[in-house]
Amino acid sequence: MKHLFTLILLTISIQAWSIKASVDFIRYSNVDQQYLEVNYRIFANSLFVADVLSVNEVLSTIVIYKGDEIVNFQKNMLVSGLEEFTKDLLDVQRFILSPGDYKVVVELEDQKGPKHIFKIEKQVTISHKNLMLMSDIMLVAAIEQSDQESPIVRNGVYMEILPYSYFGKDIDVLTSYVEVYGLQDTEKYYCSYEIIEGYDSDAGEVEVIKFKRLDSKEIKAYLLKLEITDIVSGNYHFAVKLYNEKKEIIDSKIVNFVRVNPKADINQLSKRSDKIGNSFVKDIDVDSLDYFLKALAPIVHEPRRSLLEVLLENDNTIAKRRFIHDYWKETSGGSAEGASAAYMKIAKAVDHNFFNGTSYGFDTDMGYVFLRYGKPDDAMVVDNELSAFPYQIWRYNKVLSTGENNVKFLFYAPSLSHRDYRLLHSTCRLENQNQSWEAELYKKNPEEIVGNPGEVRTTNDGFTRRARDLWNDF
Repeated sequence: MKHLFTLILLTISIQAWSIKASVDFIRYSNVDQQYLEVNYRIFANSLFVADVLSVNEVLSTIVIYKGDEIVNFQKNMLVSGLEEFTKDLLDVQRFILSPGDYKVVVELEDQKGPKHIFKIEKQVTISHKNLMLMSDIMLVAAIEQSDQESPIVRNGVYMEILPYSYFGKDIDVLTSYVEVYGLQDTEKYYCSYEIIEGYDSDAGEVEVIKFKRLDSKEIKAYLLKLEITDIVSGNYHFAVKLYNEKKEIIDSKIVNFVRVNPKADINQLSKRSDKIGNSFVKDIDVDSLDYFLKALAPIVHEPRRSLLEVLLENDNTIAKRRFIHDYWKETSGGSAEGASAAYMKIAKAVDHNFFNGTSYGFDTDMGYVFLRYGKPDDAMVVDNELSAFPYQIWRYNKVLSTGENNVKFLFYAPSLSHRDYRLLHSTCRLENQNQSWEAELYKKNPEEIVGNPGEVRTTNDGFTRRARDLWNDF
């Protein structure tokens, strides 16, 4: 496939308790020049909220480098409406750029509470205008006609970009926006738009394809839609290819995306013709299938996680057996039966050790962390602080799945039961991070809590309040 531009993700740096944001970089052209569009959505639930009458404030800083030289710089304050702190913040910034290679750095900083920062860097290459026949592809999450003046309105259409290029189970249509430039009246043109299995390469199976005749205009915008109801969960890319009347590809663009579609997955699992009758899953009793599936939950990631959750609400035993079989066949690196047996031995021990009287042990927070990240390298139990609920600190020297070092988890028992420890705080970027964990741990003594409701709250220093020191020094 011919690519006139390259867009390479260099780094995504997310600090603990950081803003959660989806940022996309799309290149467009107009009659005289080319420009880069930076689209971002900042998720409201990742921002600090002082009270119910608060507004969210995020400082956006975008710096564009060409070599070591700063060629463009922009600061912008995003502010939510009063009492609209539950709504995500959306913005689009545009930068006119001449041909060349650039590094674009975006920083988003929460202006409320402690310092929250999201940072992303990307390399962007802009080619000469006469080589640009098509913009990058924008995957659209929401669309409607609009006569308002807004950076999110383009050609009279309000469009929200799809966060993380993620099509969840409630989305049935892939909608995309693309612009085509400089087509000559002397020729006829058309495009194909298709969904191909896997990222980037055309080697994967084509799931669906359509064709469209194009108008010969200087600039023409198109909304291209494909039905994705029957496309199973997985990684795909959406490709748009521009052809001349000789059926030659004169430009093309792709964008990777993730599809999560448990309903289609179950149908596929049920209808597959390959036999698993003699495999290890045949020996799993029907009444034990859900037990096996729930035991897998801590180590299963998307898109399998959504499928597992739907399977647990379903009575399709064939699909359940295939799920267990396929998971271990694809992840074991050897004997699926041996890997499954070894894991279930550990899962049953976790179930026994962390059973809380109502839930399986691997359904508890401690059981989940143990199965997901392994046995902690060190653990501390504190159940003699009169001011605090009983608590435990687990420490991992290294978490391989995230690449983090010195990762800690803090569990506490608000019911005072030694079998009811719940995750209160962690430094793992994939798990719960609670900045006011001290206030929750010591809330039996509210007079010792420092800070107003809605703020990050700590406690006064004291001999009977050791958790902060233990947490920092452990």
